[in-house]
Amino acid sequence: MATIKTIPPPEETRDKLMIAAGEVFAEVGYQAATTREICARAGANIAAVNYHFGDKLGLYTEMLKDAVLQGENRMVDSTSTAKTPEEALRQFISKMFRKMSEGDRPAWYVKVMTHELAQPTPGLAAVVENLIRPNAQILCGIVGKIIDRPALHPQTRMCAHSIIGQVVHYMHARPVIGLLWPEWQMTPKSLEEIANHITDFSLAALQGVRKQPAGRQATMRRSK
Repeated sequence: MATIKTIPPPEETRDKLMIAAGEVFAEVGYQAATTREICARAGANIAAVNYHFGDKLGLYTEMLKDAVLQGENRMVDSTSTAKTPEEALRQFISKMFRKMSEGDRPAWYVKVMTHELAQPTPGLAAVVENLIRPNAQILCGIVGKIIDRPALHPQTRMCAHSIIGQVVHYMHARPVIGLLWPEWQMTPKSLEEIANHITDFSLAALQGVRKQPAGRQATMRRSK
């Protein structure tokens, strides 16, 4: 009697492709990844990527959007109850570090984003629109209130980038930090300590900026 081969439902195949894609893109990056390898790991037909996503870039973009949105609540959820902008900044930074330790995204996410930042693809736009831009707008709104500048003022934006730069350092420099301070473990408690340090450090700097004339930086650049 011939064995009847069952065909998995489209949703199951799509999910398997997304999982396999995350693994492959994390290992070799977007440029070196092949749809053949992704389909092989997913146990899918070689044409499955084109059928479900259009092409490799379509799959990659959907994978990034899915990973970004998994368990992701915009920071406004944790800052809307703050009584002062200083408190809102502390909550904002603290939540970013809690996200680092919650593990609500796939294990490959950080590796994929490291590849993406080193060699950007059109898929980066999905991350910017779905995660980075909304949170940047929230942070600029908070910082603007602290330094008494509009949210879109150049000084406000530069201050926001300086704050995020500190957070990103701890996200992407873990291997370096581990070699510099092998005795220091990135536990939830230590991450909260780092978050408080960055907040205190940033608030001190922001108070200094607040005391400066709003056009001072531009004037200094023109005078050089």
